Amino acid sequence: MVDLINNTLSPHTPLKKALFLDRDGVVIDYSPYLSKPEQVTFPEGAGDGLKQWQNAGYLLILITNQAGVGRGYFSLEDVDKVHVYIRQEYEKFGVYFDDIFICPHHPQDNCGCRKPSPEMLLKASKKHQISMSESFFIGDAPSDLECSIRGNCQPILVLTGRGKTTVKEIHKYPREIPVFETLLETVKLIQK
Repeated sequence: MVDLINNTLSPHTPLKKALFLDRDGVVIDYSPYLSKPEQVTFPEGAGDGLKQWQNAGYLLILITNQAGVGRGYFSLEDVDKVHVYIRQEYEKFGVYFDDIFICPHHPQDNCGCRKPSPEMLLKASKKHQISMSESFFIGDAPSDLECSIRGNCQPILVLTGRGKTTVKEIHKYPREIPVFETLLETVKLIQK
């Protein structure tokens, strides 16, 4: 229950759990500065994997840096068209994304939202009443892992996208990070 006067949760409101997901290299195959739906391809088994997470009660939320907007390579409208296509394709598996958070800024803009900042996670947490300690973030890049750790949720590394490069540095993180070949394989964490 939300207290509308103070815009706060009552102590009896159960928090939700979420599966935060990087977009490029996780939910879709990695392609630098992808800007058109026809450029999108999907990792094998990703639809089935996300369906299992969703069925286990996790909200599915994309967290993506899209610096191509800030660099002038493409527009936010282009990003929206890609996201419409991604949603349509995953709906064929019965998978529905609860939200998408985008940082469109150039890396040199020094914005507060660009991963590895946890700002997009924290906004999602507040908007959807998410328990960060019960949530996971699947990513393929150091910025995803750092964002997850700073946002107080469990990072997961997949070896798709940039993951094979990222795993070489995994020892430097202050906590153990599960590593999986694919998004589909991460469902093993649900069964634990």
